[in-house]
Amino acid sequence: MDFSITVNLHGTSVELRQVSRERLVGRYAYGKYAALGVERMLTLFSDMGIPATFFVPALEAEMNPGLIKEIMAAGHEIASNGYALEDHSTLGDSEGAILEKARDVLAGVIGSAPVGWRAPDGLMSYKTIGLLASLGYRYDSSLQDDDHPYSLAADGGGRMVELPQNEILLDQTLFAIRQTHDRVLKNWTEEFVGLRREGCYANMTLHPRPDYGVGRASRMVMLAEFLRFIRDNGPVTFRTCADVARSAAKQAPKAA
Repeated sequence: MDFSITVNLHGTSVELRQVSRERLVGRYAYGKYAALGVERMLTLFSDMGIPATFFVPALEAEMNPGLIKEIMAAGHEIASNGYALEDHSTLGDSEGAILEKARDVLAGVIGSAPVGWRAPDGLMSYKTIGLLASLGYRYDSSLQDDDHPYSLAADGGGRMVELPQNEILLDQTLFAIRQTHDRVLKNWTEEFVGLRREGCYANMTLHPRPDYGVGRASRMVMLAEFLRFIRDNGPVTFRTCADVARSAAKQAPKAA
């Protein structure tokens, strides 16, 4: 069973959708805390030998390139999460230029173009997949419509594949409604058991933020317990999204 740990690196780019940088104080400081959450994640992933995929808004990479390079140096994949968390369903003719800008910014920081993309808030236009394919992307991981990777050829994606997320394995879904740590762990464990029984692909989505993510120390303890449960109840292979996409693309049909 393939299991991907993915991280939406949402820092102050979240608050900047509402206020200017000059006003990022007080209750707008959650985004700044995300850097601490990332450091805790890197320690945990290193201790457990888990490679992860970090989906990064290019604006975050511009504001803190050192952190992105640290993540990459630790052996993790850097993928794109838009430029500044735009709603891609509303961009119209500007969408292509924004996608290209986000790709180029990340490439400038990490030294090569990202091969994966995730839509901010899961919102895309009917043109998004084709635009991503034209920019050289190999996979998208925005949707939640399957338990296995599948080809995006019919959507204009050529050899691109979709790596679906899982709503239950998304920290924001549960923490946004103030679930307790025990209940979150129970949900995650039960979902993993079900996916393993059916031989499904698992794509977990985490956030380093302290409000709707796992950035807090107590939540990181809970995450570590869950990852140990996965490791002890396999067989499971932790793989980056890029690795899963490469395998899936070999089995996907060629575009017409």
